[in-house]
Amino acid sequence: MRAVLLTGIVLASLVCGCLTNQQECEIECWKLDSEGLNDILSNPGALDVLTLSEDNDRLRITTLTEVYSSTDGQQGSIRWNVAKDDVLERSQISMAISMQGTQLDTSEVVAGNKTNIRVGSAWFQGRDASPEYVDPFVLLALQSNADPLGTYPPFGFDPSVFSGMDWTITADPTSTQQIATSENEEISVILELSGDPPAIIGVQMYDLEVSSSFRLDIELGEGVAIEVRDDIPRIPTSIVFPPQPYLIGNVTEWTTVVPPGFILEVRPDEIEIIGLITNNETLVPGVSFLLSEGPMNITDDRGSWWDMEWYDSNGDGLLSSGDRVTLRTDAEGTIGAGIWDLWAEAWAGTVFQ
Repeated sequence: MRAVLLTGIVLASLVCGCLTNQQECEIECWKLDSEGLNDILSNPGALDVLTLSEDNDRLRITTLTEVYSSTDGQQGSIRWNVAKDDVLERSQISMAISMQGTQLDTSEVVAGNKTNIRVGSAWFQGRDASPEYVDPFVLLALQSNADPLGTYPPFGFDPSVFSGMDWTITADPTSTQQIATSENEEISVILELSGDPPAIIGVQMYDLEVSSSFRLDIELGEGVAIEVRDDIPRIPTSIVFPPQPYLIGNVTEWTTVVPPGFILEVRPDEIEIIGLITNNETLVPGVSFLLSEGPMNITDDRGSWWDMEWYDSNGDGLLSSGDRVTLRTDAEGTIGAGIWDLWAEAWAGTVFQ
């Protein structure tokens, strides 16, 4: 048995190109050379984000694309930061765009029935009465397939474009980190790999021909932290009445239908439907209904009737996709309709005619 074991060690040493002790040989096997890296890069799955997401409970991927125009001196950039924590069922999708005078910086963090939404530097808290955890990497892939012309992270980056280059590689056996650099007349590239077997966790590329750069970084494990805040203003539901009502004889009707794909469901006892009337040339609440009380009819102080109806399309007991909310009245003059969010203590929106 000992002879067989020694023979195995010698054979492994010959394959690695070393005849030293077993530990040193394993280090040499683990370290990549230019040929070995090109073999990895030629594999179509060398940087498969969906596979990474499937294999890791915690994952964060950030990308930065920058473009510089030498003709007009314009600079532009798009930054993405997408993360998930399957254990805590949290996700984050952040995007920042700066291009030709356009500035957009947003972020959404979802954690159970809580959402944190950032626009610029301002944070707001939302809620979801029927939370359903969705892997953000799978969600973005589905959306990208459904809308190929939309704006989505460049997670489909194909590292095989680097295959065949001549690489200089440095390695740290303690951390299993390897840095590979290469360049030609068109591009300059830095790759970061980690693990045994090595896997790509970072890409930096500078395109010399079009003055553009691209960077992708992958973070795995306990270092992926997604913060959820409670100390920020609450944002009301996005459900509002359309600005133009229906006029049927002497009856004014506002109807809104919750759009398909609406995922931030709301409890009906957190929503008030408000009928607005004119008082001293100012619109003020005349009648109010809890959405959960519909259908209901109320007569205001001026003798006009107001009728509120909520159609729960899927019977889930929540204001959700496909539901219809209607407010009708025979009141005359300048009148309006509003949706007040009790949870946020704010108007979702008001309209008048």
